[in-house]
Amino acid sequence: MKHLHKGLLIAFVILCSYVVAPERIAWESNKKLSWKDFKGNPNANGGFVASTSSGMSQSYVINGNGLLNKKETHVTAHFYPEYSWYSAKDTTARLLKHEQTHFDITEIHARILNRRIQSYAFTSNSKKEVKALYEQVEEERRVMQRAFDKETNHSINREAERKWEEKIARLLLRQ
Repeated sequence: MKHLHKGLLIAFVILCSYVVAPERIAWESNKKLSWKDFKGNPNANGGFVASTSSGMSQSYVINGNGLLNKKETHVTAHFYPEYSWYSAKDTTARLLKHEQTHFDITEIHARILNRRIQSYAFTSNSKKEVKALYEQVEEERRVMQRAFDKETNHSINREAERKWEEKIARLLLRQ
């Protein structure tokens, strides 16, 4: 019986090690999203015709004293195809550009987070401090994403959309 429990535990550990992370696409200045990148199922109840799922991921090394190694810290903006979707009957180049702008906003905030990490004076409590920085920038990202959708009326207001595209392009050049 003892061997059965041990065998089940080993099998469980092996299965857990094969958990597959969702597909993700890292932001690149020379690569724009295409409708082929959107692989999720459309949400018929949401009232929207497309949705971009994006976020920031980070990797870092903390030494035995709890201090973060800034040289081995990387922040990346990612697009998540499995959670991003569109309604095929409503695809337009303008809508795709709107969704790209959402991804670009995430890239801007990944750069902001990286800059804040690089300038922060970490203590032996680095893990908690980097988490707090992430949460702060993530909230700023969400606020900007909501403002973008509100001001553009989800890409309906073309003049507001144009202004946002110009603003985001400037921010990408400066960040």
